[in-house]
This record gives sequence, structure tokens and C-alpha cells, in this order.
Amino acid sequence: MNPAFRHLVFCLGALFLACQVSGCGLLREGTQPKRPKQVQFIESEPMDYDVQIRVEGLPEGQKPDALRSAMESSSQLIQLKNKLPDGALGLLRRAHADESSALKVLRSQGYYDGRADVFVTEPEQEGGKAHVLLTLFAGPLYVIGKTDLLFQPELAPLPETPGRFRRPVPKEIGGLKPGQPALARSVLDAVEKLPEDFQHAGYPWARTVSTRNILDREKKTLDVEVTMDAGTPALMGDVIVEGDTAVDPEYIKQLNTWRKGAVWSSGRISRYRERLQKVGLFRAVDIRPAPLSSAVRKEGEAHVELPAVVKVRDASFRTIGASTRYSTDVGLGVQGEWQHRNIFGAGEKLTLTAPFAQDKRGLQADFEKPCFLQRGQKLLAGAAILEEETDAYDSESMSGYVGLERRLSFRWWASVKLYGEAGRLTRDDDEEYRYLSTIFTVRRDTRNHFVNPTSGTKLELEAAPTSGSYNGSFSGLSSKLTASAYWSPFDIDWLVLAGQYSIGSFFGVDIGNIPPSLRFFCGGGGSVRGYAYQAIGPRDRHGDPEGGRSFQSVNLEARFKVTENIGVVPFVDGGMVYEDELPEMFDELQWAAGLGFRYYTAIGPVRLDIAVPLDKKDDDKGYQFYISIGQAF
Repeated sequence: MNPAFRHLVFCLGALFLACQVSGCGLLREGTQPKRPKQVQFIESEPMDYDVQIRVEGLPEGQKPDALRSAMESSSQLIQLKNKLPDGALGLLRRAHADESSALKVLRSQGYYDGRADVFVTEPEQEGGKAHVLLTLFAGPLYVIGKTDLLFQPELAPLPETPGRFRRPVPKEIGGLKPGQPALARSVLDAVEKLPEDFQHAGYPWARTVSTRNILDREKKTLDVEVTMDAGTPALMGDVIVEGDTAVDPEYIKQLNTWRKGAVWSSGRISRYRERLQKVGLFRAVDIRPAPLSSAVRKEGEAHVELPAVVKVRDASFRTIGASTRYSTDVGLGVQGEWQHRNIFGAGEKLTLTAPFAQDKRGLQADFEKPCFLQRGQKLLAGAAILEEETDAYDSESMSGYVGLERRLSFRWWASVKLYGEAGRLTRDDDEEYRYLSTIFTVRRDTRNHFVNPTSGTKLELEAAPTSGSYNGSFSGLSSKLTASAYWSPFDIDWLVLAGQYSIGSFFGVDIGNIPPSLRFFCGGGGSVRGYAYQAIGPRDRHGDPEGGRSFQSVNLEARFKVTENIGVVPFVDGGMVYEDELPEMFDELQWAAGLGFRYYTAIGPVRLDIAVPLDKKDDDKGYQFYISIGQAF
């Protein structure tokens, strides 16, 4: 081919390409008084640029922030800013993609008549930055118009179940109200949630057949029409346990969260799964509705009674663990633990603990049998052999207990326990003691976490009629009330305000007849930090803690999370022990203040607290510090 002819063809091709790009809407002259320089299209050097997103034409009362933020999240120009395009053509391709994305963003925010415009200006000098201006013209905001929920086939009714909780069957598309902005995400979420709403309300096979979204350009509305196939209505049936497990299937069935004949609810299935996961017996839990062929249908009725199929995979039932603590008042303490969570095959738990510390040594066994006689009730039993050495007394004792604990409702528990203890106490002289208590406990617990709560409350009341002998026979009533509260003032838990108040009294017995191990004491890591263990309150003639017939204590903390794993906790504690049966409310409290540090782990926070007494006595140290696992309360 003639070289001159080839050159002519190349120039005509380049001119044609320039005309096509300049007319595609990506390169526009705009309204600038001075026409920008032509972008060089043949170059392939990486081109740096900056981006400006402008929102115009919004209806009165609407702010541009939501549109601009949504566009920034969808923009290739912004998301790929650190990866420069190859020259002007690469930049124009990104700008063109953003123009298409802008139209989707506008529609997702309810601006269905909106349009977008992009303007690219080449660098004013070589090596400079190009400028991209993306303008979103919003136009009128569409709102939700009519919402229709249709059924194909017709909705089969559920039977009446008086006295049993049931969710109402949806009659409309939840979450969509006429007049609200027609946001795409709101519409999609509402339609996606419909089958779940029906599955909660007795229709386990509910599904969406079709969805129609109709724009009315004149009224500026979006009408939504959803057709559902609700399927066969169902009531809760039996539990069918499948798979190889060492746990008694009858125990697995007893843990279910419904009564037979209640309206089917996927929520009950979810709570049953959570309950099985929390017992610590299974590595995996799968629960699903049985096939329709397994359902029980009575003649002439549209609904069925549907079993739930449970498949579990066993975890290890035995664990061995150890924990340690240290404080300046009682020194180093370690505790070993062995636990079997399925010792007789029905979730029975046996826990053996062996504390070994300066203040306590021995062996303790605790046994729990869940679902004892009825669901939600536990049999409790235990025994211990302990040796204690404290400033208040030394003791060698044997103890045992048996009792029942029952869950009254979602937040309430109650228990009754028969507890007996006998042993030898040493103060001035060796004295034998024994006593028998019937301990009644009521507890209300709304905390969101047992180890590291960030919200909720806990209230526990204990009353224990007690009879025994120590320096003579005695009979009386010991009682104790503890209230705790936790509050996160912000949406995230970087700050948690925590407080606890405790009060107790022993009625009807002279202080000299109460065994020291039954008296009330304050001071130490479990009550008022900053003072030695048991150091607050009355003293005997030797200056040793004597204990009292009543007490009160206050604990206040502000738990700051500096990072995901590190926390700082300033705190104030106060308390006092009294010889009288009733404490003098908030009178004569000894206060301490301190600073704590937390390292948050998967099993709970590791705690270091340093406290100083604010009402220091002659024999009180200037500070105390404590190292352990878990929050102080």
C-alpha cells in the first residue's frame, strides 16, 4: 500500500475516533467560559486525577449527603483512585462507568427521573492532574404508593389456639407504608422478609412467587405487588432425633422450646438450636422441619402437625482447666478443675474443683441434673472439704447441699437448697460448730453477657433460715440482696457504666453465737478493693476482723475500651460491716478508689486492679492490687 495513502487512512481513523468520543457524553465543554484543552487520546501514560461529586435538583427538604455518600461507595473513580488509569482513554472509561452507576444510585434512592452528567478536564500542564466533575441531577423523589399482598393459591387458615402465644399472619407487606420514600433497599428488604414472617406465623414452606414494582410517572409513586405461596399451615409437633450421639435422645427432646400443638414458628426452632448449642454437649446442631410426608394431618383439616428433625454431632464431654489469681492481701491462688458434662448420658454435669491458695485449700464437687422431673428444672447437689486461713479465723470444714433450681420465665429463676456445714473454727480457742440452712433464692437477670456484660441488670435476693450450734444453740434468718446494672450510653460498647449495691442482715441471733464463717465481712477483691480481705468493720481485742450481723457495699466502674483488646477502668468502692442486725444506710462507709486495666480475650477479660484506701486506718496498707480473670462484678 502506498505510504501516503496509509498516512491518510490513519489520520481519518484518528479523526473519526475523536468525533465518536467527543459525542458520547463523557467529554463535554460544559458551561465554562473558556474551552478546556483537548485531551490526548493516543497517550498511554498513567494519568492522575481528582474527583468532585455534585448533587443538584433535590426536592425541598432533602439533603445531598445520602446521595453523595452512596455515589462515593459505588464510584470507580474513587474506589480505584490509587490505581491510576492508562491515559485519558482509561480515565474516560472510568468516568463513563460512573455515569451509569450514578443512574442506579439515583433510582436506588427514589429519584427515578434523575440523570447524571460527567465532565473531564485534562491537566493544565504536563504531569498535572485531570479533573472529573460528576453531577447528579436528582429530580422529584418518588414515594411508595399502593402495596398489595396476594396469594396463589389462596391462604389456608390456621386453627385457633387460645392461651398460646402466636404471631399474627401478615396481611400486608411489612416495612412499606404509602408516602414513605421509595428506596430500593427498603423495598427489597421488605419483600425478602415476607417468607420469614410467614414462617414465624405458622407457614413453614412459605415462599415468594412473584414481585411487581410499578412506577407511576405522573403521581411519582412506586406501587409494589407481591404474590406469595404460603403453603400448608402447621402446628408444632414432636422432635425426631437423628444421627449417632451419646446423649439420651429423650433429653434432647426435653430441651425443646415449644409445647406440642402450638403454632409453627421458625423463631422457636432458632431458640431450640441456641439452647442445644449452649449446653456444651454438641459440636454441631442442625434443626429443620420434617418433610411434609412426615406430618400428621387430621381428616377435614387444612393444617398439619409437623415434627422437627434434629441432627447433632457430639463434642468432647470432658474438660480440664486451671485458673490463677494474685492479690497483695491474700497472695497467689490457683485452682484446678475437671468437668464431665454428660456423666450419665442425659446432660448431667459433674464438676470437681481443687483450690490451693493461702486463704483456701481443699476439694469441692458440684453436680447438676437438668430437666429433673420437668423441663426447666435442675437438681443441684454438692459437697466440699475445705481448710481456710484468714485474719478473721481459721477453719476446717465439711459441707454438703442438695436443692432444686427452676426457671420461672425468660428472665426469672428461683431455687431452694438445703445446706449443711460442720467443722472446727479457731479464733482465741478451738470451737466446733455446725449448722443447717434452707436457702431460698430469687433471681432476675437481663444482662446481655454473663462474663462481660455491657447492658442489662441483675437482681438477686437470698433468704436462709438457719439453725445450729456455736457457743451454744442458735436459730435465725440470714438475708442478702444484690443489685447490679450495666449501661452503654453510646451505640457501641467503648464505654460501659457499671454499678453494684449489696446489703445483708442476720436476724435473731447474738453475734457471739454466729459462726465466723457465717458472719458478714467487707474488704478485698470481691467487695471493697483497696483494703485487705475482711479488713473493714469491727475488730476484736487483738485487732483481728470480727465480722458483723449486717453489711452494705457499693461498687461503681466506668469501663473504657481503648482498643479492641485493651481497656481502662477507673472505679470507686465503698462498704462497711455493722454489729447491729440492720445496717445504717450509707453511713460510715469506708471508701477506696483505683484504676483497672483489662485485656479482653475470647474467654473473658484479664483484670489488673490497683486501689488505694481513702479512709486509711493505721494497719491499712497504702495500696492493694489484684490480678484475675473476669470483671469485678
